[in-house]
Amino acid sequence: AYERFLGVRELGGRRDAASVAELVRRLEDPHPLVVAGAVTTLGESGQKEFLQHVAPMTTHKHPVVRRDACEAVGRLGNPLGVAFLVKALEDADGLVRRGAVRALAAFPKAPEARAALLAALDDKDPGVALVSHECLQEITGKPDVARTREAWAEILK
Repeated sequence: AYERFLGVRELGGRRDAASVAELVRRLEDPHPLVVAGAVTTLGESGQKEFLQHVAPMTTHKHPVVRRDACEAVGRLGNPLGVAFLVKALEDADGLVRRGAVRALAAFPKAPEARAALLAALDDKDPGVALVSHECLQEITGKPDVARTREAWAEILK
């Protein structure tokens, strides 16, 4: 599996049809490390049209793949990905929810993203709430806001 992972990572930066087809094919690999590598590589491309391949991985059976898919959606910058990230905030795994929060910060102008970041401040996992707070600080440029939903709601209105 590690050799296949390295193989998909080596495809980073290539835009030819054969390389892209290989990355997409590896999204079906039985090993989550390989799938995560393919998702990450596609996300690093910045090609908005790759959302069609990356977004479905936000519901993969393995949490690392789901987290990496969320982060890849953010890196792709396709606003159609926001809905997948908002849905990922319902994931049972805090790792995935943290990834979704980080990715939502890539869409600071999207009202759905801002609302989701605000809601994530009340997440049961304190790590998710903290990441949401940090992302809100980053996208607003306001470092001195209390880490509460009420304080941020006042800033974001």
